[in-house]
Amino acid sequence: MFGVLSRALTQGNSLIRQLLAVRTPMCQEVAGFKVKSRLKLRCRCCYFIRVDGRLHVECNENPRHKAREVFDVKKLW
Repeated sequence: MFGVLSRALTQGNSLIRQLLAVRTPMCQEVAGFKVKSRLKLRCRCCYFIRVDGRLHVECNENPRHKAREVFDVKKLW
């Protein structure tokens, strides 16, 4: 009797653990570019790249480091 009861409790606990387990999302949410007037490299994996005349910062390790230069209208004149 005790063996059956203990098995039922352990199976119930594992079921409760599975139902209450915190699930991590499968994909990581990534924000867009930060727009800054002065760009800098924030870690060793960051690098500069020029796209359509603007300076961008890209990072392979941390996508939150992505930034782009403010578009200056005065440079067009």
